[in-house]
Amino acid sequence: MFARRAHHLIPALAMALGMSAVAVAPASTPVAAPAEACTKNPRSKSGREDDAVVEKFMVAAAHPLAAEAGCKIIARGGSAADAAVSVQAVLAVVEPHASGLAGGTLINHWDKDKRDIRFFDGMSRAPRNVTENVRTPTAQEAEDLGTDRFPNDASATGRAFGVPGTLRVLADVHELYGELPWNQLFDDAIRLAKDGFPMSPNLHDGFEERFNGRKRCNYPDLRPRYCNGDEPKPVGSTLYNPEIAEVLRLVRDGGAEAFYDPDGEIAPTIAKHAAKGPIKLKGNTAGPVVIPSLITPQDFADYTPVERTEICRKPFGVSVCTSPPPAFGGVAVLEELGLLERGDVKKTDPGSAARIHLSLEASRLANLDRRAYIGDPDYHGVPVDGLLDDRYLDNRFSLFSRDRAVRPVEPGDPPGVRPEPPVVGDEPATVDVGDPTSNVSIVDAEGNAVSMTTTNNSHFGSHLEVQGMILNNALNNFTDTASVSPGKPVNVMQPGKRPTASMAPTLVLDGEGKELRLVVGAAGGSHIPDYVVQTIVGVIVDGMTPAEAINQGHYSGQDITRDCDGERDAPSAIEANRRVALRMPNLVERRHPCPRLIALDSGLTAIEIRGKQLLGAADPRRDGTATGG
Repeated sequence: MFARRAHHLIPALAMALGMSAVAVAPASTPVAAPAEACTKNPRSKSGREDDAVVEKFMVAAAHPLAAEAGCKIIARGGSAADAAVSVQAVLAVVEPHASGLAGGTLINHWDKDKRDIRFFDGMSRAPRNVTENVRTPTAQEAEDLGTDRFPNDASATGRAFGVPGTLRVLADVHELYGELPWNQLFDDAIRLAKDGFPMSPNLHDGFEERFNGRKRCNYPDLRPRYCNGDEPKPVGSTLYNPEIAEVLRLVRDGGAEAFYDPDGEIAPTIAKHAAKGPIKLKGNTAGPVVIPSLITPQDFADYTPVERTEICRKPFGVSVCTSPPPAFGGVAVLEELGLLERGDVKKTDPGSAARIHLSLEASRLANLDRRAYIGDPDYHGVPVDGLLDDRYLDNRFSLFSRDRAVRPVEPGDPPGVRPEPPVVGDEPATVDVGDPTSNVSIVDAEGNAVSMTTTNNSHFGSHLEVQGMILNNALNNFTDTASVSPGKPVNVMQPGKRPTASMAPTLVLDGEGKELRLVVGAAGGSHIPDYVVQTIVGVIVDGMTPAEAINQGHYSGQDITRDCDGERDAPSAIEANRRVALRMPNLVERRHPCPRLIALDSGLTAIEIRGKQLLGAADPRRDGTATGG
């Protein structure tokens, strides 16, 4: 069990004393930051963004309007925590396919004065009432269906909707570290929702993909706002969302409690919409399957963020601090870095066959281990120290070969774990499309920093929209009980439990843990740990700038498939349409399992502290930018 600090008692204590838990500003118009306060990335001759270079503060986010909003907050004297609230509010409007008010969020915070990292878990969790898994109907539903199972596309339905934690965790972090009043952090988001914002290329591309065999414009909640008939509105079209503008006003004036109030205007409305029916059986051409949620307004009221102890290790002479379970991303990042250090990755060239081979082997082993052992530590013992133990990593690295890929079908037994045969669960049935989730990297003028990964889980979450908000489908990340052996249900759905997630918001410090060197994180589904590792290695080992490290071609072994000779395996994936794709023959030669070229849309953001300068970038694979002053 991870140690926790009782930070959530701060707003609760304030309310008990009759004080507002939300910092309320005087009834005066906030002073806007001057437009020239924020400098954007310059463009290189190739058309890609180079690093933004500034001296005081920086925000890197997956959408330029969100980065600009956060930058203006810091320019007005706000902190990294203030900027995170403003950025998330704007992302909820302009990047609804990736994150929003009805999603989950992890925040890794650096306090420069105290030389202190604190990690806050606002991931979505299961409601009080649950079935065996997402695809198990209630008794009445089973009778109505004449079956004991739901169709596989339950992920695009209310049953996959988890109790959202984003606003509660942002409120807690703001209570601790905010400088500006809460009600001054939502102006840009409200304005954009009311006055309109452009359809971005990344938002548009999400509608070009099919989900569960259907065009997204065929989903009734998405169609009116984003589509003209069966096709998405063109890039650059002005979109409006007055419904979320009203929600943002309520949250601005009433704090996060306005969102979670079981008798308020928001939580009951969400719960009612998520519980809608009827169930439409697969094959019914009238529309997608609708499976009602079991969430109640009281589930909102009962939600509490958790402060967890960050996990840190010291590869390559630096201190890397990242996300603890139930997110598996941090453990995978640190295990990969430990294996790469043992493999002398520094002696390989970026993009070389040797570098890619070594990285894929590390990725595949970390992936197998996290599937067997990572779950919610509030429900199960999770052997983090065992998985990152030097002896265990030595043992895992002993499987490596320079000439061929190893194909372990089971993880090892880390120290402190009973030597029972571990079982690797199947990947949840979510269709891995595009680049869901969003990452934000922030350094404020005082040197405090935030790496925040925020998500609706998969692209457009449950494909349900309520009051202008996309509802997450985080419960689809639970593993069905049928895929887990008795006695090892590390990621089975239970009341109040948080499912695993790949998110890994990460802070890199110097070897003594006293000076911040890099703020980094990524979007991109199960491949997130690999993206973060490649960026850390690029900056720390290879001496690249953030933009150079982010712009590298990607490769990943963080997946499981049955498509390799009919057996379950972890394929070796290389990013298509990049120079690294030329290394595919080298993978075949080394007998990598199921080598394939795929889109690996990473959604990275990173800020490096280099001397007296801040260098930052956002992934060119998406719409983002870095901006600062």
